[in-house]
Amino acid sequence: MKGDFSTIRYDRSKHFNRVLKQQGRVELDSDWNEQTAILQHLIRTVVRDLVGPSAGPQADCGFGLGDWESSGRKPKQHDFLINPGRYYVDGLLVENEAPVPYSAQPHLPEAALLDTGKTYLAYLDVWERHVTVLEDDSLQEMALGGPDTCTRVQTAWAVRTILTDPPPTAASERELKAAEAKLADIRAQLDSELTAAQRAKLEKTAAQLKAKIQELAAQIGDGQPRQPAPDVSDDPCELLLAPIRGWTSGTMAARLPDEAPADSPCVLPIASRYRGLENHLYRIEVHAGGDTGDADAVPTFKWSRENGSIATGFISVKGADLKVANARGFSAGAWVEVSTETDELLGRPGLLRRVARVEGDVLTLDETVSLPKAAINPIVRRWDQTASEAQPLMDGALPIVAGAGEQGWIALEDGIEVQFGGGPYRTGDHWWITARVATGEIDWPRDTSGKPQAVQPHGVEHHYAPLYTLTATETAPFTSLVEDCRCRFARLPCIAD
Repeated sequence: MKGDFSTIRYDRSKHFNRVLKQQGRVELDSDWNEQTAILQHLIRTVVRDLVGPSAGPQADCGFGLGDWESSGRKPKQHDFLINPGRYYVDGLLVENEAPVPYSAQPHLPEAALLDTGKTYLAYLDVWERHVTVLEDDSLQEMALGGPDTCTRVQTAWAVRTILTDPPPTAASERELKAAEAKLADIRAQLDSELTAAQRAKLEKTAAQLKAKIQELAAQIGDGQPRQPAPDVSDDPCELLLAPIRGWTSGTMAARLPDEAPADSPCVLPIASRYRGLENHLYRIEVHAGGDTGDADAVPTFKWSRENGSIATGFISVKGADLKVANARGFSAGAWVEVSTETDELLGRPGLLRRVARVEGDVLTLDETVSLPKAAINPIVRRWDQTASEAQPLMDGALPIVAGAGEQGWIALEDGIEVQFGGGPYRTGDHWWITARVATGEIDWPRDTSGKPQAVQPHGVEHHYAPLYTLTATETAPFTSLVEDCRCRFARLPCIAD
């Protein structure tokens, strides 16, 4: 959520159940937003406890495989129809008001079409999307001149598909684990016999035992640990979805480092504290996704001291001159990202360019920018990362390099440093750091020894639910249902007096 917020305060571990307003006190956006988050957590928890991780009402269960003929639409090859209705995923209400083709979903542009003869799992991907007046101008109150007031959070959904390569069943996983345990016991026995033979200097016996151990190691994949089986039921739909559910992003930690002692005993060392002159909500966001272990796909990040809220509408472009709706907050030397709604929905980064000059509502960039003619709702957003000899930029963003201990800390500004863990990162993953002048501190969790903790991204959180398996066919309606994976629940009975 790239809004102009003072902080993001809600902490479910504190078990607060409401916010109480006191007379004569300062009103803060964070209190209002925390009250909403408390109620949201309550409602979602109740729904999930009652109907499970995903389910729909029996009378109006949505997102099923629709019928082209009854909807009055002409069937399309490599496509299928999504039924209207409601579904709950991890407690979130997901709604579809009208039949919609898979290829024309509101939050999944450029959907990959189906290949004839192949079988797919269709699943529901649900996430929360921050909406401002830049994305939806109906949020403006024109009676007051159209000011930017409150923003909204939208429940976004997309029906996605993956090929149904036969997954391992729960039974086969148990058999494989038992076989591996038996081989490990044999390996331990051979290791013990090899040690005894070497002590007795029985070279021939030792050589034979080594050969057996090498042969056994090849069977159990020594040095190549097998990925643990997903913790799923015998439900084939859940087994197919397990790799997507199990995806986890890399982590990040933040700190104010201890300053090095002064060279002179007459000079006091600078205390470890936030040195900014203003309170800020820093946003650290992954720009280009990738894996820290892949030299050909290095992930990068950008950051903003204003939570990425300095943004404006795109009007037109001519070469390197970008005309925007409002240039307030933009200055020469800053980095801006030009992105579209399609980029956001598909989880791909926009174009980062440096501002060379600002004149009126025209931003002159250091490179030209071109957008497709059909670009949907382009937005220009300011970011605050800078390059240095120690930290060069890659296409305008900072590379993510895995660090540990005292290695790999990256300086942002005013004493704040961040460190990333190893692993994959996804475009849009982000973290918040609240910095306060009065205390000289940042709000970041610490372990029992006082060291900053490495945490998963604060967002964007995706929720998944299997829908059905279907096969793409050559003749109308071009798809056939294999299995409906949706869970349905009935209404509570009405008890008359």
